Amino acid sequence: MLKKIWLSLGFLVFTFSLSFASDPITMDSLFKKQIGLRSITSVSFLSSGNAYIYNLYPTLVAQPDTKTWTDTKQLSINQTFIYTLAPKFDLLVSGNGSYKQNEYFNYLGFEYTTERSFDFDSLWVGGIYTAETLFEMFVPQITLQGGVIQREEHFDESKNFSFKSFSAQLALKNYSDPVVSSLYIGGVYNGKRNFDYGKLEYGNTLFFGFDMSVILSPKVSLDAGLEQRFQSGSKFEGRKTSNSYSIPTFSLGATYSLNSDTAVSVSGTAGGSSSAPDSVFTLSLWKRF
Repeated sequence: MLKKIWLSLGFLVFTFSLSFASDPITMDSLFKKQIGLRSITSVSFLSSGNAYIYNLYPTLVAQPDTKTWTDTKQLSINQTFIYTLAPKFDLLVSGNGSYKQNEYFNYLGFEYTTERSFDFDSLWVGGIYTAETLFEMFVPQITLQGGVIQREEHFDESKNFSFKSFSAQLALKNYSDPVVSSLYIGGVYNGKRNFDYGKLEYGNTLFFGFDMSVILSPKVSLDAGLEQRFQSGSKFEGRKTSNSYSIPTFSLGATYSLNSDTAVSVSGTAGGSSSAPDSVFTLSLWKRF
């Protein structure tokens, strides 16, 4: 009898652990149905051998420059805060900065030239709306953001722009132990930038993807993601200066839950086309206050 009681208690503890195993693992499961302030701090290292520089937020975007780069290395820092204003609505604020090392061949001096810069890149604000569960499986979530400040440099001119870029995303999230998954689609709209030299138009972006975390234990998950982006060509003074881009990426990583309020993740992303960066390595800290 005593043995049966201990076996029953053990089964209940095991079931309880499985039921809540995914809660502290990924950002979505860590913050699901949570009230208050949450923070995501990410450090990313990007390496690319093509002619473009990149923005990593709100999605990976290629930016043609007036110089043809042969190599780009970029260390980026992103700090995002999410605060619950109502049970279904969250306020989102995200700031980004980066250190860039760009290299190209200077045909005038017949030498390989390196340019380095450390800049505040952008500040975005927006909101996240979480709808009622669909078909007892999917949780729809809509995220809208706008670029309050975007600092950009072209034609050797640095300038700040406000509300020239906007992002929208619709995601269908599913929480089913041992898998937490998300299927999403979205886009980024870029308005014209007026530099002293003329008007520059970035291409607009359409993206869709799938993220999945498999819970290996109450503290560890294996994370994977596929994303495809289509970006239209850029224009200067109404003249097309670049072709459209296809930027597919595949990411693989792992997340470790330090406690019920804190998780750390590491991931590696590989590009799948000549327009994509060669690799992006990211370390993230998720914290709930």
